Amino acid sequence: MKKIIYILGFASFWLVTACNRQLELAPENTLVDKEVFNSQGGAEQALAEAYYDLLNGIIGNEAYAYGDFTTPALLHTVYYDTYDLGQASPTDSKVTGIWTSYFKAINTANNVISKIPVYGQFPAAMEDQFIAEAKFVRAYAYLDLLKFYGDGALSGKMDGLGLPLQLTPFAGYSTGQVIPRSTNGDVYVQIVKDLTDALAALPDKQANDLSTRSRATKGSVNALLSRVYLYMRRYADAAAAAQLVIGRSDIYTLANDLLQLFPPDPNSTAQNLTAENIFSLPISQAVSSSSAISYGPGYDYFYKLYYWINPAFTNGFEAGDKRVSQLMYKGDSIYNYRPGYLTTYKFNNPYGRDNVSLIRLAEIMLTRAEALARAGGIDPEAIALLNTVRSRSVSNANPFLAADFPDGSSLVDTILRQRSYELAFESHSRYDLIRTDRPLHDPDLAAGRKVLPIPQSEIDISGGVLKQNSGY
Repeated sequence: MKKIIYILGFASFWLVTACNRQLELAPENTLVDKEVFNSQGGAEQALAEAYYDLLNGIIGNEAYAYGDFTTPALLHTVYYDTYDLGQASPTDSKVTGIWTSYFKAINTANNVISKIPVYGQFPAAMEDQFIAEAKFVRAYAYLDLLKFYGDGALSGKMDGLGLPLQLTPFAGYSTGQVIPRSTNGDVYVQIVKDLTDALAALPDKQANDLSTRSRATKGSVNALLSRVYLYMRRYADAAAAAQLVIGRSDIYTLANDLLQLFPPDPNSTAQNLTAENIFSLPISQAVSSSSAISYGPGYDYFYKLYYWINPAFTNGFEAGDKRVSQLMYKGDSIYNYRPGYLTTYKFNNPYGRDNVSLIRLAEIMLTRAEALARAGGIDPEAIALLNTVRSRSVSNANPFLAADFPDGSSLVDTILRQRSYELAFESHSRYDLIRTDRPLHDPDLAAGRKVLPIPQSEIDISGGVLKQNSGY
């Protein structure tokens, strides 16, 4: 019988957070499929591995920070000029590492999706839920990969080359199982299918509040769908999906205090997630000191080793904006690599053990506002949502009125500006700039270089079945 390796150590991270206690788990073991997926505990352990692989894809190889250090919001060392100028080669270690890490998460999710129906001997409702969670992981990974490698995927080029749609466990190149790249449009369709298929089997809430905000639920699926539809320019669908989240005020509400949302954590203690968090990586809750977790985005931001906030970006905020006064600071005072410059308080732990926000309610409110304004012009609800997000941080500002906007496009511009302020350093800026045809850090970057090249190793091992992006 074919064997699969599952790491039964820190990969149980999501199971640990779900019950908020440390589990005594066996070290690395090789288990046959039937033994893994037969029981609810074994299958959930495999699902935890999929979540953990997704985590490594997101925070590994600086994939999360890539969405910001290539934008005007940050300055950086000359090392990152390679990525600003679109000069990363197909053999670049980050180019290969991002691809490999996300596809590992996809493959682990594929095993859960494929093997539970064959071997599962536990309640059908839980089997269906675990499969639905794995589909959420797969959809999230494919959307991130599309942002990095999909040729024109954020610019409406649906016939551009996207990704190989690997929807079953990968048996290896030696078997002849090589899949060519599907179009961006086809990849988007599969992402939407995975998410809509998952909805019926997922709960509104998981076993406790922490796991509700760090595992897939109906809310996180609808929130991710709203992002997908926004990228696809399906604005009516984006607005509708966002409303399904906003309407659940019993589960999701804006935090009153920014420092509640991004709390101080100088001693690397466990921090709770707030009612604003829809899907996050609760890294501060981890019981392991694994370097894969300890050195996430926070380490580099805290010390300003490689990137720091561009003063020109800070100067664009309104006077008194708490997103500057509370969420930007000088960082470490001992190993301060960029004295005088600011860094983000969203990552304020020296060991990088901050929780990492992936989807939160403020994003979804601004998504609905943008979608409504694009579809209906000067929309009253869009203005109300804009004011709600803005007023938390600019408490004394006069609210926007319909008369402040000569047309719908000016309202969209204002929403996008608030989006750039609200979601700064949370891996959104690059992709929002590309999808709205606004300049990146290099304003002259050619369209074909706004995506990474396909790793040369993947092209070579596929025998040329995988084709390179058009700009390389």
